[in-house]
Amino acid sequence: MHPEVSLNPGAARPLYLQLQRSLRLLIQDGEWRPGMRLPAVPELAQRFQVHRLTVLKALAGLKRTGWVQIVAGRGTFVADYLPQPPALRGSAPFPFEGSALRVHEGELGPWLGETLERAQNRQLVSFSAGFPPSDLLPGEALRRLYTKTMRELGSEAWVYSAPAGHPAYLKAVSDWLAMEGEPLLPGWGLRAIPGAQSGLALAVEALTVPGDRILVESPCYVGTLALLRTMGREAVPVPVDASGLNPERLASALQKGDAKLIILVATFHNPTGMTLSRARRERVLALTRAHGVPLVEDDTYADLRFSGPSVPSFRMLPNADHVIHVGSFSKSLAAGLRLGYVVAPESLLTRLAPVQEVHTIALPTLSQVAVAHFIDSGGFKRHVTRLRRALRERRDAMLEALRAHFPREAEITEPKGGMHLWVVLPEDLSSLELLKEALPQGLGFAPGPLFFADGRGTNCLRLNFSTHAPGVTREAIARLGCLIQVRPAVAL
Repeated sequence: MHPEVSLNPGAARPLYLQLQRSLRLLIQDGEWRPGMRLPAVPELAQRFQVHRLTVLKALAGLKRTGWVQIVAGRGTFVADYLPQPPALRGSAPFPFEGSALRVHEGELGPWLGETLERAQNRQLVSFSAGFPPSDLLPGEALRRLYTKTMRELGSEAWVYSAPAGHPAYLKAVSDWLAMEGEPLLPGWGLRAIPGAQSGLALAVEALTVPGDRILVESPCYVGTLALLRTMGREAVPVPVDASGLNPERLASALQKGDAKLIILVATFHNPTGMTLSRARRERVLALTRAHGVPLVEDDTYADLRFSGPSVPSFRMLPNADHVIHVGSFSKSLAAGLRLGYVVAPESLLTRLAPVQEVHTIALPTLSQVAVAHFIDSGGFKRHVTRLRRALRERRDAMLEALRAHFPREAEITEPKGGMHLWVVLPEDLSSLELLKEALPQGLGFAPGPLFFADGRGTNCLRLNFSTHAPGVTREAIARLGCLIQVRPAVAL
């Protein structure tokens, strides 16, 4: 018997996971080769001195992760093509991809709309949607500003602003960026947009055509994947590791010569929460420039850093004249404002402008001027300072609860800003199945496969720590952890 096969009933790791690993090791060592039938459940239970339900749970995990196949009436067989061994994946540089198992696109459903609907459900403690909750919004300050701005503007509040944006708004945004150490450089311009998602759509429509291949992170922001799918573009995944987008894999993708664009969330990456290092940014910038591929940086979370030093955005690095920078106030101020901005060289803005004007004509004057007043008065800076402090407290509460109630084997990211973190569960668990059990219990989250262009991430989930107060988060994560620990065996 393989030396790793001995099981320890007193260990912290559940017995069925120990057995699952032992069976997998025996397959890897060749005791059972591809296509061979495994011993019957009673025989395995006797061999390893465990209950038959433990065997069933272990086999269910092996089936879910692609190591065995179940043939009704005939038994359990080793898969014809074995997945990459977990030990090798664990030492590989892509820890966020999870299990080798894939899901089909049809299993996921219309998650963008459903996520927003669930966020409005007061009976559901959901960690799916990522935006400032009502208790962290400067609602009263905005109400006063809107009232004051309406009096100031009079009838001008209800007319079209300039297509590029109201001058007061553009100046306030420019001043804010300069205050944060990222001023507009000579030859660069700024335009107002209705949120970051519209900025991504604008770049995709202006710079590519249906059928084009667009490089994205893997895992990737679900809104980007949905956008590309809807617009008829092909999302080409490039894996992410703890330091961000992997430059070697990016180089391989670029060498094929058919990529037309790359879209990145470099700061507090959605969904993992990690930040692309400066060295990686410089390498990515050099590679994309050499291959003539425009780079779109979704910098929605940049204002939400609550620890650690900041990293310059792509547009602040040398030789960044192929970069389009997209920012938004949806995460840092209020999602319902639908206000953002795009910063790019004037040559690129000239290509974006006609497409934007066709879609939006102009943004509401009232909201633009009110936000400009909020920035100019210092109110936005004070609000962001409070928001950062609250987000750190909420992140810490979630991390504390996850470590206390989730399996010890779970891998959990620790972002230094933003609103969400990434969890990789033991490979025999399915986040989609867990969500089906969690929703009737009043709990929600975003399952991992949403964030992959190729259906990976079955044992992963994204949790937004911004949504609820620390006490609510601790209690809900504890209940979610209980669901994981007591999940029944899957019938085979």
